[in-house]
Amino acid sequence: MTMKWREKALAAVEAAIPQAEKDPTRPIYHFRPPAQWMNDICGSIYYKGYYHAFYQYNPFGGDSWGVDDSIWAHARSKDLIHWEDLPWSILPMKDRGERRCNSGCITLDGNGKPMIFYTFVLEGEGPRHQWGVVPLDDDLIKWRRVEDEPLMAAGISGIPSGVNGGWSDPFVFKSEGRTFVTFKSCDGLVCEAKDKELTKWEYAGQLEGVSGECPNFFPLKDKWVLIRSTHPISYVVGAFDARTIAFNSSGSAGIMDYGFGTNPPKDRSWTRGLYGTNAFEDEEGRRILLGWICGFKPKRGWNGCMSLPRILTLDKKQRLIQTPAPELKTLRGRHRTLQKLKLNNKEERLKDIEGDTMEILAEFEAGDAKAFGLKVRQSQDGKNAVTIRYANGKLDVAGTGVPLKPVSGKLKLHIFIDRSVLEVFINDGVTSVTRVEYPGENDLGVSVFAENGNATLKSLDAWDMKSIW
Repeated sequence: MTMKWREKALAAVEAAIPQAEKDPTRPIYHFRPPAQWMNDICGSIYYKGYYHAFYQYNPFGGDSWGVDDSIWAHARSKDLIHWEDLPWSILPMKDRGERRCNSGCITLDGNGKPMIFYTFVLEGEGPRHQWGVVPLDDDLIKWRRVEDEPLMAAGISGIPSGVNGGWSDPFVFKSEGRTFVTFKSCDGLVCEAKDKELTKWEYAGQLEGVSGECPNFFPLKDKWVLIRSTHPISYVVGAFDARTIAFNSSGSAGIMDYGFGTNPPKDRSWTRGLYGTNAFEDEEGRRILLGWICGFKPKRGWNGCMSLPRILTLDKKQRLIQTPAPELKTLRGRHRTLQKLKLNNKEERLKDIEGDTMEILAEFEAGDAKAFGLKVRQSQDGKNAVTIRYANGKLDVAGTGVPLKPVSGKLKLHIFIDRSVLEVFINDGVTSVTRVEYPGENDLGVSVFAENGNATLKSLDAWDMKSIW
């Protein structure tokens, strides 16, 4: 049954590829599958010379996330930038009533071997189980489930029998030589592995503060960071005590990405931003975050892409800093630069700086202007644009407000434009905004402006960006 199901799924993807490839709004330097719906980044790892990214995927359509059919798909990269699409890793066991494969993570077991943890969802949304999957080769191409039964289920090994029906999205973390896993919902339920192979687990306690989907929990310097896919995505910095399974969130906390806005509608028509992240450590000890960018228009044969890789660090104030991976510089093409452009109650379109696949570094010095900023993807007549505007203690990025104060009177913006995708890193990565926008196909201009006073564009560097395909 699984083989026939796979064949149908592959045929559905193949049929959607021509439409997806024709879409002029599809990003060219963000990874995306050949066609259909990409969902959460489920697991990421650096292993034997490759970066691996696993993601939830609906092979049967580009208009929904696959409540009945989602699987785990897989891509790998040598350089974190150029990705190779690989055979699918996990398919639902339809003959056992598995409705879909929910999100999860990948980690190394006590023998240094990769292992996937994911949530098995029954038809009819019955009790959920946590399963383990291991590779059959060092290239991580072929996979098999560890056992014929789940590794964790409600009512066994001390796990509460009445565990929340939303029990899902396992994330494995390690501390003081011990291995734990936590989940979305369930009031921060934590289990601990009792063997090196990570096949035997017992209830360990509750990790206060874990809520939201796709939790990521990891050490950074001498602190611990909890990232939660809420709306918008948020983080908390604190200390973790493995002896008591306690997370003391006495550090900083904040919004990691404002793409969804701070008050999204309850009907979830918020889908234009960053979500479903997964953070991992590479061989250099860098903590790298990959996420799912969602909110693209339907009926185009595809939907969803992976965010650009972000390096996570903590600053002196214990704030979570996100900076674009330096490897992205290899995609830079033609370079243009400007210095010291004074703006006095005017808007100025920048000559020879335009495009729909660009990287822009801009720094403004605030004067007495009531508002100032930058417009990208601007129409020829100037009437339409994607606007980034600072005024009255708030930075507005394409309609999404970010509470912000310029640092020493300066505002720094690091902007990536990839057709319909916009990623903006603010003030050296203190926060970010990820958006999906649909300007006109020929709206390519860039302008800067100041309103009711003066401001200065201290510097601007712009590069055309190359395709990764």
